[in-house]
Amino acid sequence: MRKLFLALTFFILAASMQAQFLNNLTVSGTIKNPQKQWVYLSELGKSSMIPVDSAKISANNSFYIATNISKANFFQLTNGGKQYAILILQPNEQVSININAKAMLQPTGIKGSPTTIQLYNMLNKVNAYEAQLQKLNQEYQKVAGTAKQDSVGQVLSYKFANINQQKDAYLKAEINKDPSLASLLFLDKIDIDKNLPLYQNVDKVLYAKYKDNAFVKDLHHKVASKLKLAPGSMAPEINLPDTAGNNIALSSLRGKVVLIDFWASWCSPCRREMPNNVKLYNKYHSQGYEIYGVSLDKERSNWIKAIKDDHLNWIHVSDLRYWQSKAARNYGVNSIPFTVLIGRDGKIIAVGLRGVALEQKLQQLFAK
Repeated sequence: MRKLFLALTFFILAASMQAQFLNNLTVSGTIKNPQKQWVYLSELGKSSMIPVDSAKISANNSFYIATNISKANFFQLTNGGKQYAILILQPNEQVSININAKAMLQPTGIKGSPTTIQLYNMLNKVNAYEAQLQKLNQEYQKVAGTAKQDSVGQVLSYKFANINQQKDAYLKAEINKDPSLASLLFLDKIDIDKNLPLYQNVDKVLYAKYKDNAFVKDLHHKVASKLKLAPGSMAPEINLPDTAGNNIALSSLRGKVVLIDFWASWCSPCRREMPNNVKLYNKYHSQGYEIYGVSLDKERSNWIKAIKDDHLNWIHVSDLRYWQSKAARNYGVNSIPFTVLIGRDGKIIAVGLRGVALEQKLQQLFAK
């Protein structure tokens, strides 16, 4: 029995050591101008930072962290202050980095983490573009309100637009060439509606490698939602109760041009848009135009009051589940107002139309 116990103990220890080895991570380097005697490594969670490990800074300003992580993710290295360095780490990496505690987002000598190196190469390039834009803005401020504002401002605006185009082109080319976790930090600077194929490429590459990463999952769901709402696609069904408690299915409106309007009584931009919606509804309703308002309210009384106060005489539905609204989640809604215009055949025409853009599209549709 004792031999069996010893054998099992050895097996458990060996398995534990093997697991630690497989997940082993070291982060070492130097930190100039340390503010405190320790460096702290934290993992980025969905809503907070998760402490991972720490190390005391030696007399020669070096540090060494040996720890274990289970998967690739974003991490922060801090010296106890508000500044931090971003690291993208994976199991079994031995990373070294040199940091100035007064400028932690400008590390040097990075080794052992190709994705972190890519991150800072991109960040440095973007910062260079941003510096040019800031300089142009300063030049404009010097002539603002003077006789030179129009002439000089026009030249500066041209330069500003040109640099922005260069920055966008660089980001698109770099991200498309080598999609990585670093791409996620820059992807939101690029309009998904105008660059969906780029997003699809990044999603395809990253989801195949890191589908257990929360931020990669978010991108995957975002792309899936956008593909679901691509022009020409059938609008996903919505079937929610109206103000009287009777369910009204979106599909029941087939044969009409329908604007699905995600809104809420508490949403100021939504309420400011309503006079324009009322105007267009009154103009085109008799010709087959309908608005299907989906509220993200929580309180029924607030929802009903807003409908009455703003004179919204179209179809209104809601499950009163706030951001957990089944329809909003199905349509990938993460901000409101959010609109989807669908044709008489139930297929999506356009997403995000409001104001003048919506008016122009309706003029075009009902002129036929």
